[in-house]
Amino acid sequence: MFVEFDIHSYLVTKQDVVFFEEQEEEAADRINEMLHHINALREDDDTTEQLEEMVRRTLYDWIEEPALLDLSFDEMDDYVRNLMKVVREQEEEWNE
Repeated sequence: MFVEFDIHSYLVTKQDVVFFEEQEEEAADRINEMLHHINALREDDDTTEQLEEMVRRTLYDWIEEPALLDLSFDEMDDYVRNLMKVVREQEEEWNE
């Protein structure tokens, strides 16, 4: 059963991404697309903490690496799937 998690509270606006000079709208759209993808791929046993960590890492990576705007959908999908796998594995290690 899914935990209660509202991805909409994490979505960004172009005002949130002003550091993407002259590409704010595109950046906001792409970041939000990635966040929605996280939400679409989440699993029944993902916790709120895991999902929040996935969102935090995604937002941090986008701030640090503006070239992520150039990712194709397949590359974005790979990024999200890998990120989710890493967060889940870390959670398992911490719980051992």
